[in-house]
Amino acid sequence: MNKKPDIVSLKWVIGLMQNQADAAEAALVEFGNDTSQKQALLRCMWAVHQITSTLKALGMRKAEYLTLEMERSLNYLYKDKLSPERAKLAMGGVMQGLKLIPAYLEHTECERLDTGRGLERYVNDLRRWIGEKPKARGFFFHLAIEPGAGITEGAEQASDEEIVSRANVMLAPYLEMAKQGLKRRNVAESMKTVARVARKMQMLFRGSETERFWFTMIGLCEGMAAGLVQPDECIAQVFKAGAFTIKHARENGASIDASIDYDSYVTQMLYYVAASKGSPVHITAVRSAFGIDENTLDEANRGLVHNDAIEIALQGAYDQLSTVMEFVQTTELAALAATPEDQCDESVLDAVEAAQHRLVAAGQMEHAETLKTVRSQFNWLFQNNGEVSSGKLRAAIDKITDGIVNVVQDLEHKLKYGMNSNFSGQEFELRRSVADATFRQMGLVENNLHRILRRKALGAAIAAKPADDMALLRLTCALQRYLNKSDQGYEELREQIRRADNGEADIDALFALAQDFTAELEQISEQDCLQDSLALLEEISGALMFSGMAEEGQVMERCHTWLAAAADAGAVSEDDAFRCFADAFAHIEMHLQRSLLDPLDDTSHMLALAVQRSEELERMSEVAAMPQRLLTPVVTAPAEPATKKITTIPPAAAKKQEIEDDDITPEFREVFMEESEEIIEELQTLLPDWLNSRGADETLKEIRRHFHTFKGNGRAVGANVLGELGWSVQDMLDRVLDGELVVSDQLVGLLEEVVNALPELLAAYCASEEPDLRRVRLLTQACFASARGESVVLAELTRTAGVAPTADEVAVAMPATEPLAH
Repeated sequence: MNKKPDIVSLKWVIGLMQNQADAAEAALVEFGNDTSQKQALLRCMWAVHQITSTLKALGMRKAEYLTLEMERSLNYLYKDKLSPERAKLAMGGVMQGLKLIPAYLEHTECERLDTGRGLERYVNDLRRWIGEKPKARGFFFHLAIEPGAGITEGAEQASDEEIVSRANVMLAPYLEMAKQGLKRRNVAESMKTVARVARKMQMLFRGSETERFWFTMIGLCEGMAAGLVQPDECIAQVFKAGAFTIKHARENGASIDASIDYDSYVTQMLYYVAASKGSPVHITAVRSAFGIDENTLDEANRGLVHNDAIEIALQGAYDQLSTVMEFVQTTELAALAATPEDQCDESVLDAVEAAQHRLVAAGQMEHAETLKTVRSQFNWLFQNNGEVSSGKLRAAIDKITDGIVNVVQDLEHKLKYGMNSNFSGQEFELRRSVADATFRQMGLVENNLHRILRRKALGAAIAAKPADDMALLRLTCALQRYLNKSDQGYEELREQIRRADNGEADIDALFALAQDFTAELEQISEQDCLQDSLALLEEISGALMFSGMAEEGQVMERCHTWLAAAADAGAVSEDDAFRCFADAFAHIEMHLQRSLLDPLDDTSHMLALAVQRSEELERMSEVAAMPQRLLTPVVTAPAEPATKKITTIPPAAAKKQEIEDDDITPEFREVFMEESEEIIEELQTLLPDWLNSRGADETLKEIRRHFHTFKGNGRAVGANVLGELGWSVQDMLDRVLDGELVVSDQLVGLLEEVVNALPELLAAYCASEEPDLRRVRLLTQACFASARGESVVLAELTRTAGVAPTADEVAVAMPATEPLAH
């Protein structure tokens, strides 16, 4: 795995590190003026040490090489370990390092990688001045590695048994021959043995990241065997990583050791492959796989150019183009074609040429070519003497104006946001205009949904006078969601809420004031709010798609699809699905905002999270309205006056939608039984405690959690019928905990019935018998109906399996997938 530095954290501390570099430089100058002032040297050492510590925390290992050598040189100076000549050289090396640090930090911020570019010369100069051997150049080499380079596409690794067996045999000869090669003893034969081991490991790990490591090592061994590569400390580290890889394979089979940064070691080996003067078979193959050519080393060893120098060049080009813009705005370009050449102000040509040269110096070759075209069009206008068609004249003027405007916009953007911005000036302006409009529309969607949820929460909270602390908390929280929008008005109600928060609640007064407050609220239509939100989401997705932000647009489309399905089902509530919607929504907002505030910032992780959550939402939207679609409400004549209407379903439909168990292996059955028995014991302990309070408290949350686990375990092993029962109870309790459902005698009875039935139902699984499916399904559908707020009458539950439900019983029609919230 490629361990990249924490660039987000780097953005936070880059200014602080540059300040430390400035402080160190000032202290070093003070010490250079008077070498007896060791206190100044200590200040310089402290500032450099702060930079080193920060780089280490950021994971910038290559940059840390430089500051560590600077610290060591300063330590030698402090202890007077260097001769006067070497002391001056060491001070000069430290000063160069301090000058390099800001440029390297900017380079790292732009590249998003600790490449090591430009560091090797300064690090090794510092080592030479204090009498140390130079550090291997392989440590500083960087090459962008394509994801599939050196890996066999579609290949599969060997089995764990084969890998363990072979790795056990190969470890000893690998270690012995690698040591001999590093000590330069019998190099040719020892490296051939190491290469053979690497080849075998490559074949065992084909198709994996480890294959690339061993493939590159074969080329390295060939170079060492042929005398083209000399062993050093970098190669020793590579061989050490190989030994750890074989040890890990011997103990863990095909699993990859996540603690080893294979890409880093591959990059180091590629330096020696690129630096090799010969082209034997395996080195040639490695070069071909990774795209190494004769220019690779030169490009990797290029020095750093401080962004300040590039900004000066761009600013100069921008100033020259400002003169050109002024000329274009104050001159009728069409008239230039009819003006004699000796009367034309050709200073504009000089300005365009000057801007062009500055853009070449800054590496902006595309813009330089654009200005070359602009200059040629100006020349054409000056030399025509009026002999030109109107069509050609219009085309020339368009090329001039479009070219200048495009370049100027992009220069403005780069000067403001950085050289390596993800967007050009025009793209940025389009993105900003779309994003600004999107933010306004997203704010309207949020406001609509908050209005719905606030009203629902308040309605559920004042449905009955608070009977316990949890109900009181729900009421005060629901009221605060309105009152926190302003600190004005409703002082009496605010005072009652403060008293409730302090444990001095006057429940009667608070409840009466809450009812009065609710009556004064503006009446809203939930359907109108939802329809407005759906229209806004459709506009947002369309605008994002049109502006080239396809992934962002697809996220908004999925949000639209879910909200439409949830609106049809009447299931918009503060549940898991809505939180998923809110997560996707929020991550898109953050992604767009960050890309505008800092276009250099990598916001792909935010977009990836938004996509992930929206895909989860897409699956939920498929079943958002399913319970309502599958159930056909039928009003039956009550058997007794006290009996209310019940929800039934035709037997044919019930049969069609029934959930069936998968084949359960004995091993899975045993594990399911053990875990389920523990869950049932916990439920039988928790339920009596909860019955004493009947509140939405921690005990109920624990009960809900156990049913959630029971659901997951059942589905995992194929016990789908019992899994659906767990799901139905979880769904019912979720709505109680969310304040949407009041704890009634019916709900308590259902919960007791389920908990009492579980031991017998589980025993049927234990004995490999089919459980009482009729009873399980009656309980399951009763819980779903209760969760919807419907009155449910459970007929006498017989113990006879396979008897079809009658019309007077709660029929069972189970959806194939889980509903919106759960």
